[in-house]
Amino acid sequence: MIKRLTLAIGLISTSVFATSTIGELSEIPDSGASKNKGFHGQVGIAAASLAKYVGSGDNETRALPLINVNYNDIIYFKYNRLGAWLFKSESNFRVGALISPHRGIDEDDLPNQLEGYGDRDPSIMAGFNMGFNQGRFRAEVAALKDVSDNSEGTKLQAQVGYTFLANKHYTLSASAKIESLDDDMVGYYYESYDSATNYSVSLVGTYRLSPKWTLMGAVTTTSLDDEISNSAIVDDDTPTTALIGATYSF
Repeated sequence: MIKRLTLAIGLISTSVFATSTIGELSEIPDSGASKNKGFHGQVGIAAASLAKYVGSGDNETRALPLINVNYNDIIYFKYNRLGAWLFKSESNFRVGALISPHRGIDEDDLPNQLEGYGDRDPSIMAGFNMGFNQGRFRAEVAALKDVSDNSEGTKLQAQVGYTFLANKHYTLSASAKIESLDDDMVGYYYESYDSATNYSVSLVGTYRLSPKWTLMGAVTTTSLDDEISNSAIVDDDTPTTALIGATYSF
Protein backbone atom coordinates (compact mmCIF):
# COMPACT_ATOMS: atom_id res chain seq x y z
CA MET A 1 0.00 0.00 0.00
CA ILE A 2 2.76 2.48 0.91
CA LYS A 3 4.66 1.74 -2.29
CA ARG A 4 1.50 2.18 -4.41
CA LEU A 5 0.78 5.49 -2.70
CA THR A 6 4.35 6.66 -3.28
CA LEU A 7 4.17 5.77 -6.98
CA ALA A 8 0.79 7.49 -7.36
CA ILE A 9 2.16 10.67 -5.83
CA GLY A 10 5.19 10.37 -8.08
CA LEU A 11 3.01 10.12 -11.19
CA ILE A 12 1.28 13.36 -10.22
CA SER A 13 4.67 15.03 -9.88
CA THR A 14 5.82 13.56 -13.21
CA SER A 15 2.93 15.27 -14.99
CA VAL A 16 4.85 18.53 -14.55
CA PHE A 17 8.39 17.09 -14.45
CA ALA A 18 9.62 19.39 -17.19
CA THR A 19 9.47 22.35 -14.82
CA SER A 20 12.50 20.87 -13.09
CA THR A 21 14.57 21.98 -16.08
CA ILE A 22 13.04 25.46 -16.35
CA GLY A 23 14.64 27.78 -13.85
CA GLU A 24 14.70 27.02 -10.19
CA LEU A 25 11.03 27.86 -9.71
CA SER A 26 11.22 26.71 -6.11
CA GLU A 27 13.29 29.86 -5.55
CA ILE A 28 10.38 32.19 -6.32
CA PRO A 29 9.51 34.04 -3.11
CA ASP A 30 6.07 33.25 -1.70
CA SER A 31 5.63 36.86 -0.49
CA GLY A 32 4.44 35.58 2.88
CA ALA A 33 1.71 33.39 1.38
CA SER A 34 3.18 30.24 2.92
CA LYS A 35 2.40 31.70 6.36
CA ASN A 36 -1.32 31.70 5.64
CA LYS A 37 -3.53 29.16 7.33
CA GLY A 38 -5.42 26.46 5.49
CA PHE A 39 -5.14 25.54 1.82
CA HIS A 40 -3.88 28.25 -0.53
CA GLY A 41 -1.50 28.86 -3.41
CA GLN A 42 -1.24 29.65 -7.11
CA VAL A 43 -2.23 27.80 -10.28
CA GLY A 44 -1.49 28.76 -13.87
CA ILE A 45 0.06 27.85 -17.19
CA ALA A 46 3.28 28.69 -18.99
CA ALA A 47 4.93 28.38 -22.39
CA ALA A 48 8.38 26.82 -22.07
CA SER A 49 11.28 26.37 -24.46
CA LEU A 50 13.30 23.36 -23.39
CA ALA A 51 15.43 20.55 -24.76
CA LYS A 52 13.55 17.40 -25.76
CA TYR A 53 15.64 15.68 -23.08
CA VAL A 54 18.54 16.81 -20.93
CA GLY A 55 21.47 16.87 -23.35
CA SER A 56 19.42 17.12 -26.54
CA GLY A 57 20.51 19.63 -29.16
CA ASP A 58 16.90 20.22 -30.21
CA ASN A 59 14.50 22.45 -28.27
CA GLU A 60 10.73 22.40 -28.31
CA THR A 61 8.03 24.74 -27.01
CA ARG A 62 5.56 23.18 -24.61
CA ALA A 63 2.63 24.27 -22.47
CA LEU A 64 3.26 23.46 -18.81
CA PRO A 65 1.00 23.68 -15.77
CA LEU A 66 2.18 25.85 -12.90
CA ILE A 67 0.97 24.55 -9.54
CA ASN A 68 2.19 25.95 -6.23
CA VAL A 69 -0.11 25.02 -3.34
CA ASN A 70 0.43 24.88 0.41
CA TYR A 71 -1.45 23.67 3.48
CA ASN A 72 -0.63 25.40 6.78
CA ASP A 73 3.02 25.84 5.73
CA ILE A 74 3.49 22.10 6.30
CA ILE A 75 2.42 20.15 3.20
CA TYR A 76 3.16 21.63 -0.22
CA PHE A 77 3.29 20.93 -3.93
CA LYS A 78 5.57 23.44 -5.63
CA TYR A 79 5.84 23.07 -9.42
CA ASN A 80 7.44 19.59 -9.48
CA ARG A 81 8.07 18.88 -5.81
CA LEU A 82 5.74 17.31 -3.26
CA GLY A 83 6.94 17.71 0.31
CA ALA A 84 6.16 18.10 3.98
CA TRP A 85 8.07 19.99 6.65
CA LEU A 86 8.60 17.67 9.62
CA PHE A 87 10.53 20.12 11.80
CA LYS A 88 10.72 23.94 11.86
CA SER A 89 12.84 25.99 14.22
CA GLU A 90 12.45 29.61 15.28
CA SER A 91 15.71 30.36 13.43
CA ASN A 92 14.08 29.51 10.05
CA PHE A 93 15.78 26.10 9.76
CA ARG A 94 13.61 23.27 8.44
CA VAL A 95 13.81 19.53 7.86
CA GLY A 96 11.36 17.73 5.62
CA ALA A 97 10.50 14.81 3.35
CA LEU A 98 10.40 15.30 -0.40
CA ILE A 99 9.30 13.56 -3.62
CA SER A 100 10.47 14.91 -6.96
CA PRO A 101 10.78 13.35 -10.44
CA HIS A 102 13.96 13.05 -12.49
CA ARG A 103 13.21 13.62 -16.16
CA GLY A 104 13.26 10.62 -18.51
CA ILE A 105 14.19 10.21 -22.18
CA ASP A 106 11.90 9.26 -25.08
CA GLU A 107 13.67 7.16 -27.72
CA ASP A 108 11.71 8.99 -30.45
CA ASP A 109 13.54 12.22 -29.49
CA LEU A 110 17.00 10.71 -30.02
CA PRO A 111 19.02 11.19 -33.24
CA ASN A 112 18.17 8.63 -35.95
CA GLN A 113 21.52 6.88 -35.70
CA LEU A 114 20.71 5.94 -32.09
CA GLU A 115 17.62 3.84 -32.85
CA GLY A 116 17.40 0.94 -30.44
CA TYR A 117 18.69 2.93 -27.49
CA GLY A 118 15.29 2.54 -25.84
CA ASP A 119 13.18 4.75 -23.60
CA ARG A 120 14.45 5.85 -20.23
CA ASP A 121 11.54 6.29 -17.85
CA PRO A 122 11.42 9.13 -15.31
CA SER A 123 12.72 8.20 -11.87
CA ILE A 124 10.57 9.09 -8.88
CA MET A 125 13.05 10.38 -6.33
CA ALA A 126 12.17 10.43 -2.61
CA GLY A 127 14.19 11.46 0.41
CA PHE A 128 14.84 14.25 2.87
CA ASN A 129 15.71 17.92 2.53
CA MET A 130 16.87 20.69 4.82
CA GLY A 131 16.18 24.36 4.21
CA PHE A 132 17.15 27.70 5.66
CA ASN A 133 15.63 31.13 4.97
CA GLN A 134 16.97 34.43 6.22
CA GLY A 135 15.48 37.53 4.69
CA ARG A 136 16.12 37.38 0.96
CA PHE A 137 18.58 34.49 1.19
CA ARG A 138 17.59 30.84 0.83
CA ALA A 139 19.55 27.59 0.95
CA GLU A 140 18.55 23.95 0.65
CA VAL A 141 20.18 20.53 0.49
CA ALA A 142 18.46 17.28 -0.41
CA ALA A 143 19.35 13.58 -0.59
CA LEU A 144 17.05 11.55 -2.85
CA LYS A 145 16.72 7.89 -3.86
CA ASP A 146 14.84 6.42 -6.82
CA VAL A 147 11.78 4.58 -5.45
CA SER A 148 10.32 3.70 -8.87
CA ASP A 149 12.91 0.97 -9.66
CA ASN A 150 13.84 2.66 -12.93
CA SER A 151 17.36 4.04 -12.50
CA GLU A 152 17.68 2.64 -8.94
CA GLY A 153 20.07 5.52 -8.31
CA THR A 154 20.54 8.37 -5.88
CA LYS A 155 21.29 12.06 -6.21
CA LEU A 156 22.37 14.88 -3.94
CA GLN A 157 21.42 18.51 -4.46
CA ALA A 158 22.62 21.76 -2.92
CA GLN A 159 21.11 25.09 -3.85
CA VAL A 160 21.36 28.73 -2.79
CA GLY A 161 19.22 31.65 -3.91
CA TYR A 162 18.94 35.36 -3.32
CA THR A 163 16.17 37.85 -4.16
CA PHE A 164 17.80 41.03 -5.41
CA LEU A 165 14.64 43.01 -5.96
CA ALA A 166 11.32 42.67 -4.16
CA ASN A 167 8.35 44.97 -3.67
CA LYS A 168 4.57 44.70 -3.90
CA HIS A 169 4.72 44.61 -7.71
CA TYR A 170 7.72 42.49 -8.72
CA THR A 171 10.54 40.20 -7.63
CA LEU A 172 13.85 39.23 -9.23
CA SER A 173 15.77 36.24 -7.85
CA ALA A 174 18.91 34.34 -8.82
CA SER A 175 20.00 30.88 -7.74
CA ALA A 176 22.81 28.38 -8.21
CA LYS A 177 22.51 24.61 -7.86
CA ILE A 178 24.87 21.65 -7.73
CA GLU A 179 23.37 18.25 -8.53
CA SER A 180 25.39 15.05 -8.13
CA LEU A 181 24.12 11.83 -9.75
CA ASP A 182 25.52 8.45 -8.77
CA ASP A 183 26.81 5.90 -11.31
CA ASP A 184 23.46 4.05 -11.41
CA MET A 185 21.59 7.14 -12.58
CA VAL A 186 24.27 8.17 -15.07
CA GLY A 187 24.45 4.62 -16.41
CA TYR A 188 20.68 4.28 -16.81
CA TYR A 189 20.13 7.57 -18.63
CA TYR A 190 23.40 8.07 -20.50
CA GLU A 191 25.13 4.65 -20.62
CA SER A 192 28.18 6.15 -18.95
CA TYR A 193 29.30 4.37 -15.83
CA ASP A 194 30.67 6.88 -13.38
CA SER A 195 29.03 9.48 -11.15
CA ALA A 196 28.53 13.02 -12.46
CA THR A 197 27.98 16.51 -11.09
CA ASN A 198 26.03 19.19 -12.96
CA TYR A 199 25.95 22.92 -12.23
CA SER A 200 23.04 25.29 -12.93
CA VAL A 201 22.39 29.01 -12.60
CA SER A 202 18.93 30.53 -12.85
CA LEU A 203 17.20 33.89 -12.99
CA VAL A 204 13.52 34.10 -12.04
CA GLY A 205 11.26 37.14 -12.12
CA THR A 206 7.62 37.85 -11.25
CA TYR A 207 5.35 40.82 -11.86
CA ARG A 208 2.04 41.19 -10.04
CA LEU A 209 -0.69 42.38 -12.39
CA SER A 210 -3.32 42.43 -9.63
CA PRO A 211 -3.83 40.94 -6.16
CA LYS A 212 -4.75 37.65 -7.86
CA TRP A 213 -2.77 37.52 -11.12
CA THR A 214 1.02 37.31 -11.51
CA LEU A 215 3.28 37.06 -14.55
CA MET A 216 6.34 34.83 -14.23
CA GLY A 217 9.54 34.34 -16.25
CA ALA A 218 12.57 32.11 -15.75
CA VAL A 219 15.77 31.15 -17.55
CA THR A 220 18.29 28.47 -16.60
CA THR A 221 21.67 27.44 -17.96
CA THR A 222 23.18 24.09 -16.95
CA SER A 223 26.73 22.82 -17.37
CA LEU A 224 26.70 19.03 -17.76
CA ASP A 225 29.48 16.91 -16.32
CA ASP A 226 31.95 15.39 -18.83
CA GLU A 227 30.68 11.93 -17.90
CA ILE A 228 27.30 12.99 -19.29
CA SER A 229 28.39 15.33 -22.09
CA ASN A 230 30.58 12.55 -23.58
CA SER A 231 27.54 10.27 -23.94
CA ALA A 232 26.49 9.39 -27.49
CA ILE A 233 23.02 10.91 -26.91
CA VAL A 234 24.25 14.32 -25.75
CA ASP A 235 24.53 17.08 -28.36
CA ASP A 236 24.50 20.12 -26.04
CA ASP A 237 26.51 20.09 -22.83
CA THR A 238 25.35 23.58 -21.72
CA PRO A 239 21.58 23.58 -22.32
CA THR A 240 19.57 26.74 -21.71
CA THR A 241 15.83 26.70 -21.03
CA ALA A 242 13.26 29.46 -20.62
CA LEU A 243 9.67 29.94 -19.47
CA ILE A 244 7.00 32.64 -19.37
CA GLY A 245 3.61 32.20 -17.78
CA ALA A 246 0.87 33.50 -15.51
CA THR A 247 -0.62 32.30 -12.23
CA TYR A 248 -3.81 32.94 -10.27
CA SER A 249 -3.65 33.13 -6.46
CA PHE A 250 -6.34 31.79 -4.15
